[in-house]
Amino acid sequence: MKLFSWLNANLERGLIALLLAGMVLLISVNVFMRYIMNASLSWGEELTLWIFVWFIWLSVSYAFYRRDHVRITIVKDLLGERLGLYLDILVDLAVLIFFIILADQCIELIRAPFVMSQKSVVLGLPIPILYSSAPVGAVLSSFRIVQHMLRTIRELKAAPGKEA
Repeated sequence: MKLFSWLNANLERGLIALLLAGMVLLISVNVFMRYIMNASLSWGEELTLWIFVWFIWLSVSYAFYRRDHVRITIVKDLLGERLGLYLDILVDLAVLIFFIILADQCIELIRAPFVMSQKSVVLGLPIPILYSSAPVGAVLSSFRIVQHMLRTIRELKAAPGKEA
């Protein structure tokens, strides 16, 4: 149980930190090679792009975990505490539906023969690896949204009839 708790709190954060460190290292080495050694790495930019795409999708999920996405809360603030919690659930449900559809459509795209047969230009890696960042990010984000919805429902049950 401690392992699941630790993974819940640190999975995206750890992966994001590793990916960011990898990007910084790759860019730094490529800058050094280009301007000091006059010979840049032909594959450095493409690998940095791939890492960046995965970094973004994992960061989206981590932002849902921390509830750090940009939100416009004027309507929620006007509704009061209890109705605001209901609005949170409604918004989370809409975003969850979006991510489920996104993951489904991305998987369908990845399974298409013209995508399955593609390889990256420089590295020769299968393009589905790059494209799979979107459904992985969408599924992880969906998990985080469900976690938040469950917390919100618990808050609603803990304060029945309490209107702000």
